[in-house]
Amino acid sequence: MELTAPQTTDRATVLRYLGAAGWTPDAATGALLDKAEAAVRAAATPRGIWRRLPMTALPLAEAGTDLARHLRGCDELVLMAVTLGSGLDGLIRRLEITDIALGAAADATASAWMEDLCDGLEGEIRRQITAGGRYLTGRYSPGYGDCPLTLQDPLCLALDTVRGIGLALTPEHLMTPRKSVTAILGVADHPVTGARAGCGHCLLRETCVYRKRGTTCES
Repeated sequence: MELTAPQTTDRATVLRYLGAAGWTPDAATGALLDKAEAAVRAAATPRGIWRRLPMTALPLAEAGTDLARHLRGCDELVLMAVTLGSGLDGLIRRLEITDIALGAAADATASAWMEDLCDGLEGEIRRQITAGGRYLTGRYSPGYGDCPLTLQDPLCLALDTVRGIGLALTPEHLMTPRKSVTAILGVADHPVTGARAGCGHCLLRETCVYRKRGTTCES
């Protein structure tokens, strides 16, 4: 399905992705961020897909203890994926060669858009699920905690992301287009919140830029 691009961009989130959280940009930086937003808006083609499936849709026994804890008490899954499209990937690659500063700003802007779009799609899913008297956990993505990236393969296959939104995987289980997100939510007949793994179990804990700044990816 086509998704509506954010009407405005959360500048604070863009700055967080640029490693400048809490900073008030000067006029030149503001102009750069405005230019980046315009470029992203022209190149992005936001699309999303989701499906409600039985727990057997994914090989959860091979998906680590953190995801199992997140889905405890659930009897169904919702799988979702969002992408900003290959055109945006091409734009960012070109800018990384021709204008490094604008490329970094466009990359950060695209990441902020991804947060907004994922929140919006999750909100719509949540409205539909709760209207039927059911409850949802939050989102959990492969690669977080001890959940392996290899789970991307059955997840994208179950969603048919290639035909649905043009989202494919590399042999290393990375998504292409790069500005894409997949996520798993649990469905239950009682209130559930899920359980995040925390930094101590994250596969990226040794290289995480957020930990180096003394924050987390949820800050």
